[in-house]
Amino acid sequence: MSMRFRNFGGIYQFMVTDEEDLAQIDSLDAARWAATSAPLHDLHCDPAFLAYLDPEHTGRVRVSQIIAARNWLFARLGRRNVVKGRLEQIPIDAIAAEGDGAVLRAAAQRVNREQKSTDAAQISLADVRAFKGGYHKLLANGDGVVPPDLIPEAEVVGLLKDIMATVGSVKDRGGSDGVDAAHLDTFKTKAQAWLDWRAKESEAAPWGADTATAAALIAKLDAKIEEYFLHCDLLRQESPADASLKLTPEEFRALRARDAAAIETYLKSSPLAPPEARGVLVLDERIAPLFRDDTFALRDTVLGRALGAPTRELTRTTWHQVKARFDTYTAWLKAKPAEPFDALGADKVQGYLKGELPARITHYIELDIAAAKELEQIDALEKLLLYVRWLVELTNNFVNFSAIYLPKETALVEMGSLIIDGRRLDFCVKVADRAAHKALATESLIFLVYAKISEKAAGGESFEVVAPVTGGEKGRLRVGKRGIFVDNKNKEWDSEIVEIVENPISVREAMFAPFRRASKFITDKIEEWVGSAAEAQSEQLQTATAEATTSAREEAEAAATASTAAGARAAAPAAPAAPAAPPREGLNINTLILSGGVALAGVGAIFASLFAALTSLKGWGAIFGIVAVVMALSALNAWLKLRKRNMSVLLEANGWAVNVNTQITARIARVFAYTPELPKGATLEATDLLPASDDEGNSTGTLIVLFVVAALIFGSWFAHFKMHWF
Repeated sequence: MSMRFRNFGGIYQFMVTDEEDLAQIDSLDAARWAATSAPLHDLHCDPAFLAYLDPEHTGRVRVSQIIAARNWLFARLGRRNVVKGRLEQIPIDAIAAEGDGAVLRAAAQRVNREQKSTDAAQISLADVRAFKGGYHKLLANGDGVVPPDLIPEAEVVGLLKDIMATVGSVKDRGGSDGVDAAHLDTFKTKAQAWLDWRAKESEAAPWGADTATAAALIAKLDAKIEEYFLHCDLLRQESPADASLKLTPEEFRALRARDAAAIETYLKSSPLAPPEARGVLVLDERIAPLFRDDTFALRDTVLGRALGAPTRELTRTTWHQVKARFDTYTAWLKAKPAEPFDALGADKVQGYLKGELPARITHYIELDIAAAKELEQIDALEKLLLYVRWLVELTNNFVNFSAIYLPKETALVEMGSLIIDGRRLDFCVKVADRAAHKALATESLIFLVYAKISEKAAGGESFEVVAPVTGGEKGRLRVGKRGIFVDNKNKEWDSEIVEIVENPISVREAMFAPFRRASKFITDKIEEWVGSAAEAQSEQLQTATAEATTSAREEAEAAATASTAAGARAAAPAAPAAPAAPPREGLNINTLILSGGVALAGVGAIFASLFAALTSLKGWGAIFGIVAVVMALSALNAWLKLRKRNMSVLLEANGWAVNVNTQITARIARVFAYTPELPKGATLEATDLLPASDDEGNSTGTLIVLFVVAALIFGSWFAHFKMHWF
C-alpha cells in the first residue's frame, strides 16, 4: 500500500490512521516527521500508557520509542486491524496464539474468569485494572514485600514489626508498609553487630555493674570541672582581685529582677566553685549549689575508688587520672550501633537470630516473588490494551500535526477551551514556566493570551495555559480579564488572563489601529484639558463663594451697627441716605451666565477656526490619500506578519523538537479563535425598539467628529511640511 500524504499548512505530511499506516512509519525518515521528540507531560492521554512508552523514565518520547512500541505491539497481535478502532476492549482471539501472545491470551482468560466478565470473548482495560487492583492487595503480588497485616502467624508479625521499628520499612504494591529481603538482611546483620558490641561490655567495664553509673557521673561533670581549672589558670595569669570575679551589688540587683529562667541560665554558666590560683578544686560547701549534689556523689563514690584513697581536693592531674580509668569504657560506648535494639533487649534479639522466625519471613518473601511472573503477564496485557487504544493517535500526533488543523480532531497537546470575552479560544497548551515559554513564543508573531486556570473551590489545583488569538479583534482582552476554562473532560475551571503578547490579529483591525491610537491620544488630551479647566472653574467658584459669604457677613454687621446708632439719635434729623455701594465681585448669577456664554463662545470659535483652517487647505484628495496610505501600509504590515504566524513555535517553547512550520491559514485561524454561531433555527427578536436617546446620538456623533478631525489634522500636518508620498 502506498503512503498517503496530505497538505497541512503548505507541507505534505504522512497520515497515520490504521495498522497499515502504522506499519510504514519506519519507512519515513525522521526528518519528515512533524515532531521527533516531546515531553511526556505535554501529552494528555493515559499516564500508564506514557509510562510503558518510556521504560527508561527519561520524561520524553522520541521517534525510536514509538517505533519500538509498534514492534512490541505487532509481535503480540494476531489481528492488527483492532488498532484502527482505538478502543479499550478487543476480542481475545485478536491476540496472537503463539509466543508471547499465547501467554497474554491465557492471562486475559484468567482475568475474565476472576472478574466474572459477561463477555468471555472480549478483554477490556477496565477488567484488567480491576484485577490488578485486587491482586495488589494480596500477599503474593510479585513485589517481594511482606506487610504484617497479611501474615496469619502472630510471632512472625511481631518480628516484622520489630524489624520495621529498628531498620525501617518499604511500601508494597498495595500501599502497605512491609519488609523485603534487603530489610530482613539489614536487621540480621545489625542485630548481630549489636549483640557482639554488648558482649564486649565486660571487657570494657573496669568496675563491672558500677561502671555505667560512675562513667555517667564523670561525663556529666567533666565540662564544668575542666572549665573550673581554666578559671584558675586565668586567675594566676591576670591576678585580679577576688572580688572582681563576683557580681557587684548593682549587677546582683539587676539579676534578681530577671525571671527564673534567666537566673538559672546564669547559675549554669557560673564557675563550679570560686577559682583558686593554686589550681585545686576543694570539694566542700564552696561548690556551687546547682552542682553540689552531683559533685559530692562523685567525691564519695568515684574519686576515692579511682585514686585509691578518699579525697576532698581535686587537681587537673588527678582528674585526668580518674577519667583515664574509663577511656576503654567510653570508647566502647561510642562504638554502640545506632539502631534502637536496646528497646528489644539482648534476649529477644538473640532469640530472633537463633530461631526460625527469620526463615518464615524469607518463605513469605519467596512466595510473594513467585507471583511476579504472573503479574508481569497482567502488566503486559494492560500494556497491549493501552497500545491498541493510544499508539495510532500518538503516532499521528508526531508524524503530522493534522489534529491541530482539523476542527473535529483534538491534538494530544491540547488542554481544553478558554471561553472569554464572548469567544472561544480552542487551542490551549499547558505552560510550566511562563517567562521561559514567552521568551521563545514571542517569535511566533501570534497574539497570545496567558491565563491562570484554577479550580472553582478555593485552594484547589491551578496551572497556566497559553492560547493563540488568531481571529477577530483584541476587543476587551486584557490582564485581569476573567472567564472559564473547559478541559478535555468537560470539567469547568475559573480562568484569569495574567499576561498578553500583542501581535496583529487581523488585517481589518490593523487598518484602523493607527486611527484608534490617534483617537485615544486626542481623547486623552481633551479629557486632560477639560479636567484641568473644570478644576480651574471649581477653584474660581470656591473663591467666589467665599468672597460672597464674607461680603454678606460684613453687610449684616454694618446694618446692625447702623440700627444701634439710629436708636441713639432718634431726636436728631435723619441724615441723607448714602449712595448704594457698587456690587462686589463674587458669586453672581449674571456673572456666571455671562462667563459660561463666553466660554462656550470661545470653544465654538476654536472649532470654527479649526474647521475654517482645514477647509481652506487645498488638495483634499491628497489628505484623504494620506489617510488611505496609512491604512494600506498598516494593513500590508499586518498581512506580512499574519502570513508568518507559526504555531510550531508554541510547541518548541514547551520543549518539543519540531521539524515543520505550522503556519496559520485563514481557515485554521477561524478554528483556533471564534465566536460560536447561534443555534440552528434560533429566532431573533428585536427588543430594543425605542429610538436612540439624545445622549447616545451625541456620543456617536462626537466620536465620528473626533475621528474625522484626527484624520484631517494628521493629513494637514503632512501637507504643511510637503511630505508627498505619491
